Amino acid sequence: MFARIESFRVQADEMDELLSAQHRAVGIVRTLPGNMGGYVLVNRDTGRLLSVTFWGSAEEREAAENEFAATTVRGEVDDYDIAMQERLG
Repeated sequence: MFARIESFRVQADEMDELLSAQHRAVGIVRTLPGNMGGYVLVNRDTGRLLSVTFWGSAEEREAAENEFAATTVRGEVDDYDIAMQERLG
């Protein structure tokens, strides 16, 4: 599994507009092949927003970049491999 995290920092009066845009983007991206869900995390006190989406493969995550590029506001993007540890017993 792979994750794409896009981080934003905005002024308090810009947060609702950014939040709406990110909810729309995540809603669209959730329909793409390989998407395994996502979250939009907000800290209004610090003006930070994180958009996190999960993907079945790195290729599927990369293919989604065209949809993310179409959004009106871009943040700083990081991609991660998710290290899963199986529980014993």
